[in-house]
Amino acid sequence: MNLIPRRNLTQRLSPSLAGIPFHREARPGDDQQFALQWLGTAGFRVQFQGKHLWLDPHLSRHALSELLFSRISPVKERVLAHVDAADGVVIGHSHFDHAIDTPVLAQHFGAQVYGAEDTLNYCRGYGVPEAQLHLLAGDRATHHLGPFTIGARHSVHSPFALGQVPLSGNIARPFAVPAHASQWRVGQVLIPHVEAEVAPGRPLRIAHVGSASLLEAELHGLQADVVLACTIGRHATPNFTHRLLDALAPKVVVPCHWDQFWRPIDAPVRQIPSNDLTGFLQEVAAHPSAPRVCVLPMLGWTTLADLLN
Repeated sequence: MNLIPRRNLTQRLSPSLAGIPFHREARPGDDQQFALQWLGTAGFRVQFQGKHLWLDPHLSRHALSELLFSRISPVKERVLAHVDAADGVVIGHSHFDHAIDTPVLAQHFGAQVYGAEDTLNYCRGYGVPEAQLHLLAGDRATHHLGPFTIGARHSVHSPFALGQVPLSGNIARPFAVPAHASQWRVGQVLIPHVEAEVAPGRPLRIAHVGSASLLEAELHGLQADVVLACTIGRHATPNFTHRLLDALAPKVVVPCHWDQFWRPIDAPVRQIPSNDLTGFLQEVAAHPSAPRVCVLPMLGWTTLADLLN
């Protein structure tokens, strides 16, 4: 039995990334090749066969003072500085750090939007045409976009704020921006999953866990080769890492939502002090299946070549 080394309080609260084994890989030049990019926060780009699918993209990166005291909007120039193509956007829940930039990709690139009614209502308030909005209801229904099959399962948000879910409630009607960050209520929480056939008879399945909690019963029958796993707030979900790996049996885990998302995307990356990324890596290594972990640097890429070969 593997035992997780005990980490003292100073170690657990440290923002240091010393010793973290980052995966360094150049962006693949051929967009026919399957590739995954981390955008910071819980954001990812999935690229395959010339199509670009974005998961919870958060590129506006407002400063902490703006989030606390100002009304905010998507910062279009920051978003477009890092987005060169967008065919679809998939959102797991509607907090600002997951959903705020969605309508920019929808309007500028004509991207299709997949999310709960809360996310769709936000996009309606921004003026995204109804024809681009597609409901993810958390059931077994799926949508198709190019090589991708998109679905979602019901989930819950980590209650990390003194035992409560931050900004709970729904976005029941469209609202206009600028607005205070609190307007982006959590809404229905989902675990989106994306599948693509990367070789004849060989599907690659990705599950995006954007908040560190889960409902095992909702994940029954869902398997994922790759799990994109939120790490912040997992302390509020008993045995989160072990339960997640048991439920989805991934071959690869990509941790996310561990960086200070109020810092500019081109600033040196820093860990949220309460996150303990090292502790998460130890938890994964101690699991009986011990899947491979791929820690991406800011805006870093992986082709998951070891998995696909």
